[in-house]
Formats: sequence, structure tokens, C-alpha cells
Amino acid sequence: MGNTKEMNVRRVDAKGRVYLSRKLRGSELYMVEVDDVILLSASRERILSAVERLAPCNALKEYLALLEELGEPAPKEVEELARARAWRSAERQ
Repeated sequence: MGNTKEMNVRRVDAKGRVYLSRKLRGSELYMVEVDDVILLSASRERILSAVERLAPCNALKEYLALLEELGEPAPKEVEELARARAWRSAERQ
């Protein structure tokens, strides 16, 4: 699944922020959560491919449904809708 030579630990601050790398400053990234795994990518196609390998049925369907609802959303919009959808899904179970 890519280059895993180096694994870093990052701390989440009180506002839920994680600082990644200075070279990513100002970049737009796609973000998806699959169970307890958070994926970030600058490429929509690569993240969809990774999601498909991690959770072929559930996570990919949820992500595609979000994209269908929003068109081409900003990362913050995806995050907010993902949380709302997760709550709705949990309430149905």
C-alpha cells in the first residue's frame, strides 16, 4: 500500500488538529475514516482505491454517497457529513 519505511507519531491538539508536514502547508487533501483508520490523500482516485481495499463494501459506499450528495465538496464539508452519516448509521443498528 505504498511506502511504509517511516512511521511517525503525531499528537492531536485540543481543537482536533494534527500537524502533518510543512511541505503540505496550503494543500487540499481528501480524508476518509475506515473504522479506526484515517486516510489522507491529495488524489481522490488513490484514496478511493485505498478505501476499496480496506473496506470494500461499507466505507466506499458511504464515501461515494457523500460525493453524490455534495458534488465536489471541500474537505470540511466531507468531514461534517461523514460524522452526521455515521451517527444516523449507528442509530439504525
